[in-house]
Amino acid sequence: MKNPFLVPFCLFALLVFIPTAAQAEPPFHLTTVSWVVATRNNLDVDDRYVTLIGHVTRRIGDETYWFTDGTGSVRLDSENFDLPIGPKIVIGGRIDQAYLGFGHLEVDVRHWHYAKNP
Repeated sequence: MKNPFLVPFCLFALLVFIPTAAQAEPPFHLTTVSWVVATRNNLDVDDRYVTLIGHVTRRIGDETYWFTDGTGSVRLDSENFDLPIGPKIVIGGRIDQAYLGFGHLEVDVRHWHYAKNP
């Protein structure tokens, strides 16, 4: 005896349970500045992509900025972008740990945009 629901069920199962690129975890993880700072000298998170929401508080030199989200402050290295000072923005970047304790903990900015007001 044929089951009329077998073919539709199999098609549904294939669509639901086969992973696709759209279901893959995004490379940027929403986090806080305090978490980034707490991971200092933890090489497991070096080069991890993060997303931060907050404000640039000041610019130091041509490519370096200070950023805060209210939980702490971290340096941003923005080689390709001029970041606005003051308004709320969303930063997507890569954690860059100090090598063997030399240098600074910073986030290398890969992209940014203004945060939407709720």
